[in-house]
Formats: sequence, C-alpha cells, structure tokens
Amino acid sequence: MIDLTFQSLDSAATQKFLDAVKGSFASVSLEGDGVSVQYADLPFYDEVKLYAITDSALPPPNTRYVLYRKGDVCVMDWTNEPIYDVNERAPIKIDRKTCIPYARFFFHFVRGQLGRFIIVEKPEEVSWLPNATEQEKTAVNQKLLPLTYKGIGRDNLITLTATVVFKNALFKTDIKIAPFEMDAFDPELNAPEHFGVGQMKLVNEDLLLEDLNVPIDPPPGEFG
Repeated sequence: MIDLTFQSLDSAATQKFLDAVKGSFASVSLEGDGVSVQYADLPFYDEVKLYAITDSALPPPNTRYVLYRKGDVCVMDWTNEPIYDVNERAPIKIDRKTCIPYARFFFHFVRGQLGRFIIVEKPEEVSWLPNATEQEKTAVNQKLLPLTYKGIGRDNLITLTATVVFKNALFKTDIKIAPFEMDAFDPELNAPEHFGVGQMKLVNEDLLLEDLNVPIDPPPGEFG
C-alpha cells in the first residue's frame, strides 16, 4: 500500500501552481473555487514533488496527479512513461532506503489496460467482494508477505520480493529495479537488456491462489 503524506497549498500558492501547470492539460479547466491542490514529498527525488489536483465540482474520482518541479511538469497518466521520463531528467536516488517506497509509488500509479499489479502486505490491504468466504480470506492472509529488500544481484539490479494481486489471483514475485542506467544480462533472452534508471521488471512469478472473490479494476481513466 502506498504511504504518502499530503499537505494542502494555501489559496495563493494554489493559484501560482495552477498557472504553472495548466498549459500541460489539454482542454481541461483548472479554474474555480472547487479546485484544491495538495503535495507530497517523495524520498527518491531531491526536487520533484507529487501534486494532487482535486476538482470538487466533479463526482469522485476527481483528482489528477502531476510530478512537478519548477519549470518541469509531468502529468501522470497511469502508465510508466511519465515516471521514467522524470527519472531521466530529475535527480533520483534508488538505493536500499528508497527502493521500497519507490516500488509502492510505482505500482500505485502504473495501471495497465489489461490489469493492475497491487502490492498487498497485510490482510486489510486486500479488497474483497461481498461473497468472499472467510475460508478464502484466511488462505490469502496466510500467504501475504511484507515488501522485502533481498539485495543487489550479480546483474547489479536491486531485488525486492512481494505478494501482489493481479486481476483475481495472488502471486509471489520478485521485483527488479535498476538503480542507474545499465545493461543487464537476461538469462531467458540469453542477451543483454537495457534498463533506464528506476526501470522495473517482474521475475520469478509464482501463482499462489486464483479465482479469488476480489474486485477487478476497470482500465484506468483520467482521474484517480
């Protein structure tokens, strides 16, 4: 589960921020008394912050997200491209202390058209449908693992291990993260694979349980 602490901007700072970013939103109005802005610090970026722009005139979900530093606006669109673009430009630090919050942030804001990988570490982080039984809840709870740092492999990639929900199944998987731009040998391809800084890859997926009574998220829309 993502763990971010958002702080609200006052009215003057909100207007200044909206003036700086509104050109990055095509055919979207960021004006009106119902528009509010909050921001959160991200431990893996020195300068970039995450901003949440909420329009209370619209029904929930009604929040857009932006990665921003002065002169650099990157609108989040639920793909990995905005994050990777920012990683190439901004000072970013991926190490033992920051790799876990980076992974939580990444998997929260990257939601594929075919499904979303949701990191689940504790029983309360699993969303259940009303018809879910106590038996299957217990079976899932017994297999949940904390998101754990395993070290840096011979390929120089940071490795984490996690349990994730994808569609209606629970998996255990390793998450590979590039702490810097590099080429790493892929034994499956028998060839080197290029990684940009902060690029992710799931390996060693192990299906634990399937056909779970959990909601399957629809393809992502504009808001979150």
